[in-house]
Amino acid sequence: MLLHHSTGSMIAVLQEMEENGTCAHNETLQYLFLMLSKVALNALVLSFWLRSITRSFLGIFSISIYLADLVLIGCISWIWWFRENLDIHKSMCFTLAHSSSVYSMLPLPVLLVGTLDYAYVRHMAVSQNSPSRTASHCMAVVLVWTLACFYSIWYTNSELLTIQYNEEINALVCPVHGSAVVSYFNFSLSIVASAVLLLHCRGISHWVRLVNKVNSRKSWPFTPRKRTAGELCTDDDQQSRPPLLVSLTLCFVFNWTPYLIMSVACDLLGFAVPAYATVNLLWMACANSLIAGLAFWYSRDELGPFCKLPDDICKIPDFCKQMLLQIFYGVSF
Repeated sequence: MLLHHSTGSMIAVLQEMEENGTCAHNETLQYLFLMLSKVALNALVLSFWLRSITRSFLGIFSISIYLADLVLIGCISWIWWFRENLDIHKSMCFTLAHSSSVYSMLPLPVLLVGTLDYAYVRHMAVSQNSPSRTASHCMAVVLVWTLACFYSIWYTNSELLTIQYNEEINALVCPVHGSAVVSYFNFSLSIVASAVLLLHCRGISHWVRLVNKVNSRKSWPFTPRKRTAGELCTDDDQQSRPPLLVSLTLCFVFNWTPYLIMSVACDLLGFAVPAYATVNLLWMACANSLIAGLAFWYSRDELGPFCKLPDDICKIPDFCKQMLLQIFYGVSF
């Protein structure tokens, strides 16, 4: 059980006790189940991301998060298994406090280094699969984790506390940290994406019909040759194509709306979610989609119409592919 304490911090309830000293409930297994659920979610994301996960810093860092989650599960399992031979509450408090502190420090440097990574590739024309680039990614991953661990060692409070939970029950609690960066990132991203779509809401239905029209023409029988999306559009269609930024926003929203709604709803409803749960591969993949799309939009003039489409974390639906392809033929950005 987790309770809000202040902005960016919360308390983890480790055990509830009645006034007569009897133990009401031990919460250790709940934290173990929470981490097992997170690892299962991470495994699902990895199944969609394996094809390109090693091409970027964010992808390699996601692998390190997956491994760190397995280590954390091992620590909690070890504490539970040997609970008769050690102080389970102090051990759990130390593990949860330091892990939440480390995870809470990761998002900001990860976003900064991930953005610099994409900017470096675009400007220096470096191969995404070069061994030197992969080695530099691994060094950056180790550096970020090292700095976060040193911060946790020096500044984390892992003192076990006793509070009165209600009139008849006391609780052993431990201070843990949430990730304010993840919350602000998801909330700001939702507002920006919604604003972009609202500014162009009148044209969205027309663009959807335009893409469906192109798809239907491509499926006509007895087609003499394979034509591009630009050739399949009429002159009127070409004049009413969506801007590239709007098309990228539509594709991003198509993939990430459920995650953003869930994240924003948890924050608005006051659910206490620690950093070791919110900093997961789903958020990493969402951040990678955003940064890859922005890099693609920024380099639109250099890439040209026959470049590889961005964001291959998961398969882009044909609807989004057609919208992205056709806007390169004579459309202003």
